[in-house]
Amino acid sequence: MSPARRTRFDPRSILAVLQAAEVQSVLIGGFARVARGSDEVTGGVDICPSLQPANLARLDVALGEMGAAGEAPIDETRLRAEPVVDLMTGFGELKVVPTPAGVPRGYEALRPGASAEHLGGGLRPTIASTGDLIAMSAALRRPEDLERLPALRRILELEAEPARLVAVQPPLKLPRALRPGEAEESARPAHLRRGGPARGRGIDR
Repeated sequence: MSPARRTRFDPRSILAVLQAAEVQSVLIGGFARVARGSDEVTGGVDICPSLQPANLARLDVALGEMGAAGEAPIDETRLRAEPVVDLMTGFGELKVVPTPAGVPRGYEALRPGASAEHLGGGLRPTIASTGDLIAMSAALRRPEDLERLPALRRILELEAEPARLVAVQPPLKLPRALRPGEAEESARPAHLRRGGPARGRGIDR
């Protein structure tokens, strides 16, 4: 990758183009961990796409719109030959990872646990679950990935805890509608109301 081709990293624009092109993919890697709550800095977007031919065609169109048209076409043959396709777009680095470490079935295995998350501005990328992000980091076994595991496991624990921060308030009891005559009766002094003076608990003794 030539330094001359490097550009400012704009992950939101990358995700916006993929979303507009209706590319079916799961966000993985550093940006996915950040979206799940990890405290780290990342300089690229990693995706695991569906390998359906129609979807790869949409991905190829999206890459053209991002300024990566000079690269070889993205098709199943290329993705099976290259475990990681590292591309430089007009918005920064994009890695296409068909079979991430620890998840050999790729998109088909990641999609059930993933969830679409609101990132503002209409962006709703499908992001790998924290559990799958842990599996991928553990499978890579690089020192930097292993160092992230405790924080990711803590995030997983927090996701599993029930929400206890907001106390459940009892339902508000609204007054019932008064029946005819009750309005006048309630306005009278207590000792003149029907039933006479209050009894018990030492009242009026």
